[in-house]
Formats: sequence, structure tokens, C-alpha cells
Amino acid sequence: MPPLVSIIIPTFNRAHLIGETLDSILAQIYQNWECVVVDDGSTDATFRILEQYSLKDNRFKFISRPVNKPKGANACRNYGYEKSKGDYIQWFDSDDTMHPEKIKIKIDYALAEKADIVVDSHTMEAQIILHENPKVEVFESAEFYVDYILGKKPVITNDVMVRRSVIGSHRFDENLHKAQEYEFFTRLFEQKLKYCFVDQKLSFYRQSVDSISKGSYAGKKSKAESLIYLSKLHIKKFSDHEGIIAKSERQGRKTYKDLMLNNYLDVILKNFNFFRRCHHKSIIVFSAFICYNLITKSGFDVIKPK
Repeated sequence: MPPLVSIIIPTFNRAHLIGETLDSILAQIYQNWECVVVDDGSTDATFRILEQYSLKDNRFKFISRPVNKPKGANACRNYGYEKSKGDYIQWFDSDDTMHPEKIKIKIDYALAEKADIVVDSHTMEAQIILHENPKVEVFESAEFYVDYILGKKPVITNDVMVRRSVIGSHRFDENLHKAQEYEFFTRLFEQKLKYCFVDQKLSFYRQSVDSISKGSYAGKKSKAESLIYLSKLHIKKFSDHEGIIAKSERQGRKTYKDLMLNNYLDVILKNFNFFRRCHHKSIIVFSAFICYNLITKSGFDVIKPK
């Protein structure tokens, strides 16, 4: 029997979009799938739409995030995974759609190459054209996470299908509000795994104008704090890798600039020593720059380390 693929989707107030997403799953040529949709407390008609799809096809499983789990896509992804049964896991987003051959193509490569991870690509164009002979890169590595952290092979959640046995105790960090997939895949990729990268766009990635917390004060602040936490974590964890340290410090400087331009001085002062070290400045010099940046909203290039 062909392996079962669990498609796990967190959702929140997506009544106007999730029907297209679920229709694209129903259209999959590969038939042995289950789709676990985890609702994050929607207040629109999402609940009713999900019920309709559950009645239409019993491969759709609709569940709600338990009240004792924190709100957010990460907790929903984790809960959906715990309730899934698939041999392979394909996380997906509730406002995107997949090409009818997405799962078939990835399962075919997973089985042919005995791959633990199969990665395809995505597009922001609604029309997807399949290549007859896409470029395929297969390799085994215990250090791929370094290339991933350095941005040499960026991926998003929708791109990655994972063999269930690889996930083990790894879960999405439910306290992060930004770079959740980046942090999760970094940990996952620290294992010795066999990868198969397929240079084929198989998902339509939609950038929604109504993303949760987008533009809100609390949303921006929590995302910045997540990026600070992640940069600090990488600096500590990979203290002997100059490239990762340099990238983490660059992210720290970028976060500092964003916070300063948005007048989040409280977050900057709370993380004063972290930002100071990212800029390679003494306490006195960095304090002076904070005042200058705060007053002029400029000088960010001057403050960069030489």
C-alpha cells in the first residue's frame, strides 16, 4: 500500500480562502492522504466550511486547538501533527493552494531516492507550469543546517515534506511569533538526513493582506522579540561558527533599526547588551548612537561595525 501523507493546516478566520485550499487538496492525483485542519478559534464562517468538507470526504479531519494550548499557528501545527497518522508530513497554509501533482511528485521522489526530506518550490503566480525534467539534487548530510541557517537553501513550510520518523520529539516553538519554520527546520536539519531538492514550483503562495497581527503594535513587537531570541540562541549555540555569528549579528542590527524606526525604545533598552555586541561598540559609544538614532531616525549605516 502506498504511504499515507498527512497534510496539516492551521487556520484562523480564513472562510474566504480556505475553500480554495481544500479544493486543491481534493484535486490531488495521489490519493492516499489525510488532511488535518486545526482551527485556532475562528470567529467567521471557517468552522461551517470545514464541517462541509469533513462531510464531503472523510480524509478531511477538522479539529480545534485545545484551550490549554497557546493561540497561534505553531500550537496548531503541533497539535495537528500529534493527531495525524501519516508516514510523511506535509505542513501547509490555509490561504495557499497546491498543484494537483504536488504530493504525487514528492512521494515518488521520496520513495525512489529513499529521502527523509523532499523539498519543492513555490510561486506567487496562480498558474503553475510543470517542467518535464526538473533539476533534482539528492545528498546526505549531517551539517546541512549550516547552509540552511546561512540562507544558501531557503525554504518555507509549504515546500517541505518530512518522513515522520525524522520528526521525533521536535515541535514548532509555540512561543515564537516570527521565523517559526526557520527555527524548527534548523533543529530538524541537525540530524544526518537524506535530502531531495526538486526544482519545481508546486504551490501557489498567497501573501494575504489580512495576516494575523500584521501591522499591529503587539504583532510587530512580538515578532521583533522572537527575532532577538533566535539571534541570541544561534550566537550561543554556534559560538564557534563565524558565518552563523556574523549572520545573527546582521539580523540583530536589522532588528535594532526596525525597532528604532518604530519607536520601540523599551525593547532596545531591554536588550541593550545584545544590540551593542551586534554593533561591536562599547557601552558609551553605543549609548551615544542610541540617542542619535532616536532623535534623527538615521545614522544606521554609520553605526555598523567596520
